[in-house]
Amino acid sequence: MKNNFKLLVTGAIIGTLIYTGAHAQYCTTKEAKARESKLIKFDTTKGRGLADNFFLWDVGQQIQVRFLNGTPEQQAKVMELAKQWEQYANIKFIQVFAEPSNIRVEFSDSDENYSLLGSDANQGDPTEHTMHLFSGLFNDPTRLKRTVVHEFGHALGFMHEHSSPITGINWNKDTMYKFYAKYGWDEDMVNAQVFKVYEERYTNGTKYDPKSIMHYPIPSWQTTNGFSVGWNTDISEGDKQLAALLYPASGVRATEVPRISILNYTTTKIKADKTAGGLKLYPSFNINTSGATGDVYLCVLLFDKDGNAIMATDEKYNVSGVVGAYKGFRMGPGKKISVNKQNPEEFELFIPFSNIPNTPNTSEIQVVFRTFVSDGKDLKSTFFSTPVSYQMGAR
Repeated sequence: MKNNFKLLVTGAIIGTLIYTGAHAQYCTTKEAKARESKLIKFDTTKGRGLADNFFLWDVGQQIQVRFLNGTPEQQAKVMELAKQWEQYANIKFIQVFAEPSNIRVEFSDSDENYSLLGSDANQGDPTEHTMHLFSGLFNDPTRLKRTVVHEFGHALGFMHEHSSPITGINWNKDTMYKFYAKYGWDEDMVNAQVFKVYEERYTNGTKYDPKSIMHYPIPSWQTTNGFSVGWNTDISEGDKQLAALLYPASGVRATEVPRISILNYTTTKIKADKTAGGLKLYPSFNINTSGATGDVYLCVLLFDKDGNAIMATDEKYNVSGVVGAYKGFRMGPGKKISVNKQNPEEFELFIPFSNIPNTPNTSEIQVVFRTFVSDGKDLKSTFFSTPVSYQMGAR
């Protein structure tokens, strides 16, 4: 199992975020810290021919959209634009006015736009928004249209087209580093948000589409050969093909993967057991499965009081190089399982004291619950909880 974890966990990593700024269609993807702050901006703009199949909705699903604020006229306009996707994808966006909901939209005067990626929106706090739209968009109908359609594309699981591995874009990196530095971005941020290229599996066999509504605008000065992409305002033919491929009218998706949602995660109970010689950990959550049969891994990982990963020294209590524990299960679709809810200690993970360094920085530790799912080819991180602090005390 350990060798399958390609993603090294670090102290502040957890969800997927994307935002679209005022002057450029940014979608800032962050593997952000779980849902612990009033707002971590989860945005999903990584590419169009690109989509993350692990975060797609069920084919034919009615996706419930709730607005946290805004006038009835603003809400109606956003729903009208979002529903453009229904012509090509076998889904329905349904406005609801109370919980439960899948997508929660908030307007504000903060000039940024972003959305969680696909069904990842299901896993957040139902009191928080999963999509943010700048209220000033309503002063510019063209910008409103391209932004709303773009963000609801993310909400369907579609990523940024410029991050496709088959674009062949020749970025003018030195110039762009200087440009983004004016907005407080260092080189690592620019590499992650602009230059990062995703694996070919995300392309779903589609061709690179510079006309995609999910594409960044690229001025010619940003490339070494003068290549440019303008402001795309409409769902392209390539977008339509991808939507029909991933949400087919037949109701059967050709390239299905196992998909899981972690719902109603509350906390991870931690108990020191001197007789057993370690920590017993009991994450409390519900898990729903859909798509195809696959392997689900439920994990806990340890960080020190400053949020730094506690690095593992052996193979057994080791998750991607971090001290942790996991259990794996083969699970089919259509399961709805409650874990450590009625019986708060029915599912246990265990880490020996001997695997936790006894240092000043580990006198207090932070425990993170994390899940992965595998279709036999790829291992996908799907959930990362808010850290739970624990005072180690005498051992």
